[in-house]
Parts: sequence; structure tokens; C-alpha cells
Amino acid sequence: MKILISVLLGTILFVESAHCKKCFQCYGVNDLNLCKVKQCRSGEYTCAKVVVTTHFEFKKSYFMDCATSCEDFKKSFLDTPSHGFKMDVSCCATELCNGMSRVRGNPWALAGAFLLSLIPAILWAGL
Repeated sequence: MKILISVLLGTILFVESAHCKKCFQCYGVNDLNLCKVKQCRSGEYTCAKVVVTTHFEFKKSYFMDCATSCEDFKKSFLDTPSHGFKMDVSCCATELCNGMSRVRGNPWALAGAFLLSLIPAILWAGL
């Protein structure tokens, strides 16, 4: 009985994760906060992002969406004449992975946060 429940739960979780992927979606925005979360359709298993930058990097525009494959998404942008713009295409396969990069912290701030997280353990140990 436990094996049957495990198999059913595993199947449900796999099917749900395969069909319920979410990605950020926006077209030609300069501010990533304008991108919305989109429920991807069946067959769209990739989150994709294009960053279009002028050669002098004065301005960036973002295009994000769900895609059936990274190659198809890349073709739709890389086949377009660039006319002095640089296009960086990236794809990923986890939920909401095409959004902003993770914030990188200051090493001193990270060290301070680590030390603060140790306070409860130190107090518990009675040191």
C-alpha cells in the first residue's frame, strides 16, 4: 500500500511540475518590474530571456516568455537584423528562472548575516 501511494504521489508531482511551469513574460520593457508571471502552456518547458543592448550599452530592453525550446526562441530573435544592437539569449528550465539574476551580496554583509544566524546556537549552547 505504501508503495502504491508513493508511486501515485510521484506521478502527480511529476505531471504537475511538467504542466504547471511558470515563467516571466514581457516584451520590449526597460524595467524588469514590468514583467508578469505567466502560466506556460502544455509543451512549453523552457523559460527564455533576450536582453537587447545598444552597442554603447546606454539602454537595455528585455523580452521574456515561455518557449517550446531554447533553439526556437533563439531563432526568432537571432534571425532578426540587429541594426547596431547586441542580443543576448538565455534559457533555463526551472520555474521563474528567466527573471532577474539573484542578488549578489556584499561579502561583509553575508559574513554578518552568517554570524547573526549563529547567535541562537551560541545562546542555546550557553557559551
